[in-house]
Amino acid sequence: MFHLGNMDEKTKKHTYLVPAELCEGTRLLVLTSLKRMVDLTELQLQDCQLDRLPSALFALTNLRTLDLQHNNFRTLEELLSLVHLRRLSCLKLAYNRVLVLPPSVGVLRGLELLDLSNNQLKSLPAALFALHRLRRLLLAGNLLCELPSEVKALQLLTELDLSGNRLESLPSDLFSCCLELRILNVSRNSLSSLPTGIAALSHLSRLDLRSNSLEELPAELGCCLGLCGGGLLVERWLLLSLPPHVRDFLSHSYTTKEVYIKEDSRPESDTFPYSPTQWSFYSALESQI
Repeated sequence: MFHLGNMDEKTKKHTYLVPAELCEGTRLLVLTSLKRMVDLTELQLQDCQLDRLPSALFALTNLRTLDLQHNNFRTLEELLSLVHLRRLSCLKLAYNRVLVLPPSVGVLRGLELLDLSNNQLKSLPAALFALHRLRRLLLAGNLLCELPSEVKALQLLTELDLSGNRLESLPSDLFSCCLELRILNVSRNSLSSLPTGIAALSHLSRLDLRSNSLEELPAELGCCLGLCGGGLLVERWLLLSLPPHVRDFLSHSYTTKEVYIKEDSRPESDTFPYSPTQWSFYSALESQI
């Protein structure tokens, strides 16, 4: 579905209807017309069978959010062309087929949220960790075997999702340097232990350790006050491996914590939420632009 909504009066003059049955030529024409929408701040191009970035994107210098989920991207070499989108703070590329994240991701210096969940990444470039404004980094459902120690540079990070990868360990720098972490999800990996120093994460309120190869938990989890009341998600038998006083502290009001943090309670950056000018492009039944 093509959808144009919440546009200012100037942009509404270019509004027109597009039939639901779109040929490839019509799709290209509509994507090309994007370059006229210079006031866009949010653009959704979901489920459009895209395998490369439309060149019209590069002119949208006011864009803050770019949602490219559920497409067919395998490479992202064109990320370098987004360097002119200096206001871009949210980039969503989940549910694609991305094999490699190129070093050019480092040009997106304003990013605060990067979602690369459910792709086929096996490694992360050093340039990713030059994005010092990142607050949320979502990498669930990839093929990562290692989290580079360079993650320590992301000192504003509040949420890190590494669930469903192949991690066997975590760098100790994650705990000693990323002190703003509130949500850490490393479930469904192959972790056999946690590095020391997790007590330094004084803001940590949700830690998901389920479905790993852990044999015990560090007693210093008891120093993470935000985990009290069910913020720790872990198998019951592992919880019982903790010293009684730590277990009692963490178990206070414990409800097996299958209750997840609501979306609207996640930590937000200064630029989220906002009320942007929006344009969405979905492959659905109705088309409107």
